[in-house]
Amino acid sequence: MPYMLAYRKFVPKPSMMDPNQKPNPFRVCRVASPLSFIILIGIAWRCRAADSQLSDSNSLYLPTAGSYQLRVITPTILELTLITTKQPDPARVEQWDFIDAKAQERLPSVSEFKVSAGDKIIPVKAVGFKRRVLFAPLKHRDLRIGNYLYLRLASALSEQQDISVKNPSHILWPATIQFSSKNEPLRWSPALHVNQTGYLPTGPKQAMAGYYLGSLGEMDFENLVEPGSRATFKIIDSHSHQEVFQGPLAPRPDHGFPFDSYQRVLEANFTGLKTPGEYVLLIPGFGISYPFVINDGVAACFARAYALGIYHQRCGQPNELPFTRFTHEACHVSPAEVPTASRKFEAVNQVLQKETANYKDNPRHTAPPLKNVFASLYPFVNKGPVDVRGGHHDAGDYSKYTINSAAFIHQLVFAADVFPGVAELDNLGLPESGDGKSDILQKTISRRCGEISGDREERLGISRSGNREIRQGRVLSKDHSLWKLFSARR
Repeated sequence: MPYMLAYRKFVPKPSMMDPNQKPNPFRVCRVASPLSFIILIGIAWRCRAADSQLSDSNSLYLPTAGSYQLRVITPTILELTLITTKQPDPARVEQWDFIDAKAQERLPSVSEFKVSAGDKIIPVKAVGFKRRVLFAPLKHRDLRIGNYLYLRLASALSEQQDISVKNPSHILWPATIQFSSKNEPLRWSPALHVNQTGYLPTGPKQAMAGYYLGSLGEMDFENLVEPGSRATFKIIDSHSHQEVFQGPLAPRPDHGFPFDSYQRVLEANFTGLKTPGEYVLLIPGFGISYPFVINDGVAACFARAYALGIYHQRCGQPNELPFTRFTHEACHVSPAEVPTASRKFEAVNQVLQKETANYKDNPRHTAPPLKNVFASLYPFVNKGPVDVRGGHHDAGDYSKYTINSAAFIHQLVFAADVFPGVAELDNLGLPESGDGKSDILQKTISRRCGEISGDREERLGISRSGNREIRQGRVLSKDHSLWKLFSARR
């Protein structure tokens, strides 16, 4: 009774509550006895466990620690997923710690699992385990680990059967976690891999079937079909589920690795399917893939992704919404300075001397070494700062190169000249899109303007691109560090 009175004393009266505040059942509905408190805690954990059960309906959801799921990978293979976390080293994982410090397995016995299919109990023949990091941000610790137990069953599941897996000893998971699923024939399968961007009607079309079962190795599709038969696949309409194509699965082992991997992958080739539509790959008994499309618009997806990639490399121009969420102001807008022998550019001359110090050890170096700016065979004509705004950065650095720029310009113009409809594209999601002019050709002009900056340089006979300077067609300098040292301050 004293406990009850003491606990009730902290229950807020309705008149004391903010009328605009939503009631919190765990704050208002206080319990009046230890027994009811224990019951409430049990209900809360049960609700938490139910809320933590994962579903394949939302593939972009990032599961939290405590989430779990049962998947039917094949009629004889089940996958149990449990998301856990871990404290910083040297702490070990607290759940499903089946690998010791020497990377040796300590897997649970098959007797730890009770698999029910409808009203039948199916024995477990073998147990496998896999562990992967799902999420590990650097800014703050939020480690999420994907743990996967694989159960190989003694007999196959039937379609539409309700499946549950229990741990009789409750050592592996508490009774509040209910590993359950249903053997739906059209369930999504992580073992089927299609190009989710899509396929062109007239282009090649391949999909892959393969899955890694951790310590059980790669899944062997051929051994999972009936003896004497060959594994086959079907392409079905994603809405009506009508079959539109079928064919045999062909072995597609990978090569080139120093160790055996991807040796039991099968390939589904449906190049013969040219009818536009939305489809899924189906392997009977294994489930279906994510939906994919076949249409001519697939090429536009690649073109737009590539165009936006080049947009992010633009120099001297801002990256803005709505074209990208990775925004920044215009960069590298200050003129580039031309190095001289003055103390201001002492670092430049030191770099030149250092970079050419090994010329005696390399027989390919037959020209006089460029030990300083005075040693240049073709001295700079323009003595003042040079406007190098525009163009594009190269790869991951900020340099701009003549040879890369020339190749890029050629590729854009070649595409506009050769491929039907490319020159008319005005919908690539760029700032220039929608103005009635070719996005490709405008990108070409933008690239060239950045590399040959105005009439001034042309009158002087100079074309500067990144750390290369060309005068009358002859390359003067090719050094990365040199350009970065005398380029404008960022």
